[in-house]
Amino acid sequence: MSFETEFESHLKKFNTAPFMFIGSGLSSRYINTEGWGTLLSKVCSELKLKSNFHYYNSKSSNDLTTVASLMANDLFEDWWKDDRFIDSRASFEQHVKDPESPLKYEICQYLSKNEGIINAEMEKEYRLLKKINVEGIITTNWDLLLEKTFPEFNTFIGQDKLIFNNSIDIGEIYKIHGCVSSPNSLVVTSKDYEQFHLKNPYLAAKLLTIFMEHPIIFLGYNIGDTNIHSILNSIIKILDKQTIEKLKDRLIFCERDESVTETTINDGNYLINELNLPIKRIRYKSLEDVYKILANNNRKLPIKILRHMKHMVYDFVKNTKSKSKVYLADETNIGLLDIEKVQFVYGFGIKENLSSLGIKGVSSRDLLLDVINQDLQIDHGALCKAALPTIQGKYLPYFKYLRLANLLDENGNIPINDETNELSPALIDKINAIKIEDFHPVSQYLSKKESINQKYNSVNNLIAGETEEHAMIYIPMLDIENINSDELLNYLKNKNLKTEDLKTQVRKLICLYDFLKYRKQI
Repeated sequence: MSFETEFESHLKKFNTAPFMFIGSGLSSRYINTEGWGTLLSKVCSELKLKSNFHYYNSKSSNDLTTVASLMANDLFEDWWKDDRFIDSRASFEQHVKDPESPLKYEICQYLSKNEGIINAEMEKEYRLLKKINVEGIITTNWDLLLEKTFPEFNTFIGQDKLIFNNSIDIGEIYKIHGCVSSPNSLVVTSKDYEQFHLKNPYLAAKLLTIFMEHPIIFLGYNIGDTNIHSILNSIIKILDKQTIEKLKDRLIFCERDESVTETTINDGNYLINELNLPIKRIRYKSLEDVYKILANNNRKLPIKILRHMKHMVYDFVKNTKSKSKVYLADETNIGLLDIEKVQFVYGFGIKENLSSLGIKGVSSRDLLLDVINQDLQIDHGALCKAALPTIQGKYLPYFKYLRLANLLDENGNIPINDETNELSPALIDKINAIKIEDFHPVSQYLSKKESINQKYNSVNNLIAGETEEHAMIYIPMLDIENINSDELLNYLKNKNLKTEDLKTQVRKLICLYDFLKYRKQI
């Protein structure tokens, strides 16, 4: 079984999208951020502290949290008095809250010099990362890569934001070790880590809800990372053995391995408190295979709409005087409704402007008829993002909408590096693979292809020489240079399709017209 098949099958065991737990390895991979030790060493050198990094490191017995504490102590007096830091004081002195604040500010200044330009050799992989569909992200990273990658996500900075905020867990990034945008939020010194670990039980309780409802994909960490071990240890402490069993297969660790030739997924164990916790281990050299599966799991609605929907409904249910704009269509008889038959219909936009089409959504039939009659007044770009990825059907007219939304290249393909999040890798591959043979009839008719092309050299000639039933079947078998799109369009218009059932062969002809007219030209 291939990795893609096995990983996709594993994720289908769960009813919810994954959460990501992201570490520094991801930022190192894409924007060349340094590891913690290297970062402290370079900051130490830039600040010209009274001692060098190796002195602090040896004095702290290689404990980097203590290294940071020693650096903070030595920097404090110079930062307030030395002219080298006059600009820093002008920007930040009002926000200094303890002797460690100046070091945190200077670390943020150093990190801010990194412009976040994606490594050229990782651009293809990174574009796939931007398309993945996950419920949310927890990270110990300080940089702004994740905000850049997922601009529609809301960001919560600090451990307390995750613990105490009434978060709704859709499209959110939890930066539990702080962020460069808020220097005092950084967890860096031994004092910071002591306070962080004191709150671990509360953090574990909050994370437990996420862990029990979602698969968790760890990316950018070593499997023995102390931060992850500490958090998992806190979670395990509040669970009984029966509940721990429910975590089985939910924890998925991605491990970089330059020696592998292909991505693999296997069963593994995570030893914690003498307990072997069953996990999944993915070994990769490239993350493209992992991202493709996560990107192919399309949402029915954009994440900002889902987040807003959940917020409105939660507020409507929770509060007696809700401010959410939720409207009831049948308020007068609501007490008499059969609860087993109640259905919820969501409409987005201004209540007075919701049309019947907006409520029911765009169907495959709407698109097929529009290609012929040009009567669907809708934004082509929005349709490509919201409808094409979700409408079901074997024969759909993709190319008109993709062409008019400027999403096709000169060869009629969606570029492989297209960054439209809603167009998953699987959908792009499917559309780009469409060819003229896909519109041919079943194999029993293909033996007539040669004789048909000898007998007819145009759509009109074929229509004139065949019965209605055979004309529909034979048109796609004409040599492509003899299928004039305007003749095919006139034939379809004359069929009065609005009142005729769109049978498979009619759908094929409409999609053939769409293919010929729009794939390679406007």
